[in-house]
This record gives sequence, C-alpha cells and structure tokens, in this order.
Amino acid sequence: MCYSAEEAAFLAAQKIDDLLVAYPTVQPSDLRLLRLMLDQGTRIALVVDSPDQIERVAGAMKGAAKPFRLLVEMDMSLRLLGGLLHLGVRRSPVRTPEDLARLLEGSRKHPSVRVVGVMAYEAQVAGLGDRNPFKKLLNPIAALVRNLSVKAVAASRAKVPEVFKAAGLALEVFNGGGTGSANLAASEAALTEITAGSGLLCSHLFDYYSNIRFEPAAFFALQAVRSSDPGYVTCQGGGYIASGEPGWDRVPVPCLPPGLELVGAEGCGEVQTPLLVRGGITPELGGPVLFRHAKAGELAERFNDYLLVAEGKSPARAKTYRGLGLCFF
Repeated sequence: MCYSAEEAAFLAAQKIDDLLVAYPTVQPSDLRLLRLMLDQGTRIALVVDSPDQIERVAGAMKGAAKPFRLLVEMDMSLRLLGGLLHLGVRRSPVRTPEDLARLLEGSRKHPSVRVVGVMAYEAQVAGLGDRNPFKKLLNPIAALVRNLSVKAVAASRAKVPEVFKAAGLALEVFNGGGTGSANLAASEAALTEITAGSGLLCSHLFDYYSNIRFEPAAFFALQAVRSSDPGYVTCQGGGYIASGEPGWDRVPVPCLPPGLELVGAEGCGEVQTPLLVRGGITPELGGPVLFRHAKAGELAERFNDYLLVAEGKSPARAKTYRGLGLCFF
C-alpha cells in the first residue's frame, strides 16, 4: 500500500510489484507515472471515489495494452440521526451499496480502466481507543461508538460481494481494517486483506485499546542536556507529534529510565523537552532517555535510519525514506 503515485513509482523501481495507491489523485504528473508503470507491466491499482476521478484516470490510460485497475473507496463512518451526527473520518462520498453499484455501472463507459475492488476503512474503530488515559471521561463514549460501528461496518461490507456479482465484476481486492481493528476485521469473510501500519511498531497510542495487545517494538533516544531545577531534566529535541486530533495522546511519552513525566506547560518541543523526575532515576547529562512515539509515521519522517536490534546483537541499519532523501508529497 502506498500513499502516493511517486511512492509507488519508487517501489516499482525496487522491483516491488502488486502496488495499491490508497489515495485518489488526478494530478497530470501522477497519472503519467501511473501510466508509465502500467506500460512497464507493474501490477498497480489506484483508489477512486467519484465519476470525475474515474474519467480523468481513464483519459490518461487510453491506448494502453490493458485496462488500469481501480479500487472504489467506500465510506465506513457511522452516521446517525439521518446523517446529522457523523462519527468517523471524511473520506468518500460512496456510502451505500446503491452508491457503489452506480459507480461500477458508470465505470463501464471507460474501457481503459477496470474496477477490481473496494477499500473500506473503519477509522472510528481502528483509530479510536477506548482505554485512553488522556481522555478517561470519553472512554465510555468511545467504546459505545466502536461497538455500534463494528456491527454496522461488518453488515455494510458483507453486501459488497453481492454488488460486484450483480455487476458481473470480479472482486479481486477488498481492503479493510487497521491496527486498532485488525482482530475484529479478520473475522469478516468478505475482506481479502487487512491493513496495519502502527501495529508493526506498536507506538503508544495503540496501548489504549480493549481488543488488541502488541509488544512495543520501536523507541527513540534523546540526549539529556540540562537540569534547570532539582527534580527536572531537559532533553534535546523531541517534538515528534502524531497526526490526528491534537491532544496529549499524540505526543511521545518517556519510558526509560522509569519515573519521568512530561511537563504540562511545555510538552515535547522542537528543540527541547523538559521532564519531571518523580522518584525514579535522574538521567546523567549526556545520557539517553528512551521515548515511545504515538503513531507509526513520526519516526520515519524525523530519522534517517532505524537501528534493528535482535537478541543483543550489534544493530543493523535500515534507511527510512528521509534517509534516502525522498519525500512523497
């Protein structure tokens, strides 16, 4: 799964095949890249959610030896009170089996493209923790939203194969789920694949779910550089903030040595992060403080390498996109 056409082109150049660009694009430069990959024999698909997007992609693919593959994004948000209450993220206007059927029928006008699947991401389940220590009063509401959504999402997704069958199309790819709902989505027979990103690293945001348990697998170290007052230590850097609704659950948390807490008035700053020492070990100046990040993306955006440590052996290094000098925006 890729974020952009440029990322897909980079991965294709590394001989990685079977790529999905998970966000729509109609930029001419992107469409030229996708056409080039198609002509070179790369197995690639693009997510769309509107007739206009399909028409533009189809125009770029005219004359190709085979149709370009498309997935339709279906919105899995929970909408109550006739749509007045929207719970989830705002992604696609395709919300019902009828919407999907109309888009599939409209795609038939364009022989240069072929719809082969669906993406249906339930953000209000996968991205909403119900045991969040930073939002204790909202946890019961989050649990209710998640429970209602799991049933509604499963019922909606179960209808997708029927829509494809009625349209005479093969459902090759049906993508759903996320880190926070991986075990729930796995029980749905309709899905062919489940996406999980942060779960591979177990960033701390995913400690706050009742339905999943992961072992923390990624940390970053900051240097302790000063002590402004007794009981305080300040680290260099640290402002690696996760995407999403702003809040304390989106900032890194100190984990080693134990007994360190962020200072509420400053949090994690771009140039410094002060910590309160509560009965634990005070880090020596120049020594490391280990933190956990909130989601999967921040470390790859901020650091050039991952150090891969296993069984106490000397760490190997793996370059991030940043370390390779790449930026796909």
